[in-house]
Amino acid sequence: MFQFGFSVAGEHANWFKTIEEVFAIRVKKCGGIYACAETPTATIVSVACEKCKSQLLGEIRSCLIDMYATVVKYEFLRNAIKLPLDRNSYNLLIHTLVAFDRENERELIESCLIMQDGMSLDGIFNFRMQELKKRWQEIADLAMSNALYLLDEETFNELIRFLIGAVNPKIMRLDVKQTDNRFNVCGHLPESDFEYDIVGTEQLMLYLIDIAPLELRLSGNFTDKRLCNRLMQIFDAKREDNFEKINR
Repeated sequence: MFQFGFSVAGEHANWFKTIEEVFAIRVKKCGGIYACAETPTATIVSVACEKCKSQLLGEIRSCLIDMYATVVKYEFLRNAIKLPLDRNSYNLLIHTLVAFDRENERELIESCLIMQDGMSLDGIFNFRMQELKKRWQEIADLAMSNALYLLDEETFNELIRFLIGAVNPKIMRLDVKQTDNRFNVCGHLPESDFEYDIVGTEQLMLYLIDIAPLELRLSGNFTDKRLCNRLMQIFDAKREDNFEKINR
């Protein structure tokens, strides 16, 4: 039987907890099992399988790359960037910075992540990923040094628009329709069409940052002028109805 394990220091236990659900699915897909033990100082994860060793290691590696590129980067930037923005704007900024340049950063993470039994996730980050940490610190320093510009709504939207320009789009066109505080989003991917609901303006904006549509079309009862302005300034959104009514 093949066995593999890794750990993360207790102060970073959320790194693994955040990805654990997806991790469990991927391990099971390979016919593997895993166990997680928490001590006062560390979270220890052990994985085992009868066969498909290379496939299992590949899935674990993929999960850990995702973890560093999203969870770890998010935590790093939140600790490094302190700005007097309202909650929605602050979360939008951090979320966008996490998405910024993610393809290149994933390649860098992949080159640093050597799969060794018993490896320490925080140790790898602190010692092997110095270049990555330097990049993230430069991003944080740039944001802090331009704090006054970020307090202006239009300048803030221009920055978010610029950052999204470095995010590879996951869809060509997305349609969003608002009914009360619920947003129905639908789009077409090469393999299928999709449609589902998002509740709340903040969740909508975070979703749009992740998917980075090349074309965004709006319809329905949009009543939040600030949201409309952000969608138009950041994503070049086009309204199909009641544009003049909302922007009077």
